[in-house]
Amino acid sequence: MKKVLAGVLLAGVAFGKPVFMDAEWAKKFCELWNKTPELSEKLGKSESWAEKPVRKLFLYRKDCGTDKQIQLTIKNENGKAICVYGGWKKDEKTDDDFLMYADTKRWLEMGMKEYGPMKAMLFGRLKFEGPRFVAMKNMGPFEAFLDLIDEIESDTEICP
Repeated sequence: MKKVLAGVLLAGVAFGKPVFMDAEWAKKFCELWNKTPELSEKLGKSESWAEKPVRKLFLYRKDCGTDKQIQLTIKNENGKAICVYGGWKKDEKTDDDFLMYADTKRWLEMGMKEYGPMKAMLFGRLKFEGPRFVAMKNMGPFEAFLDLIDEIESDTEICP
């Protein structure tokens, strides 16, 4: 009976909403990115962003550890910044890529627009590595990115 119950519980997790910042969540976020003009179109037209054909964003929940990073791969094509991969980290970060991490609580606060990226970084709520000049030149899209964080219904109570 215990094995059957455990199987039912695991199946419920597998078929329920994704865990916040797991591979399934990243895939859905990638799809959401492509439907958000502030990201796909505005970044695609940004000279500082589009000077590199591909950029990657690596994200994780600080309170869950660095080993469960997700990756968003953004390809610049035809004047658009298109998310072509969302899932577990599969590549190494280069100097042209971004790494962002925060506690789950802080990610959700940013997603609910309690504060933007400048305040988050100034107060150490969001840790950021990557080409700062590119980020500063694209603060509008960066804020739009953070605003989307809580748009995907997900389980924030457990770690990926």
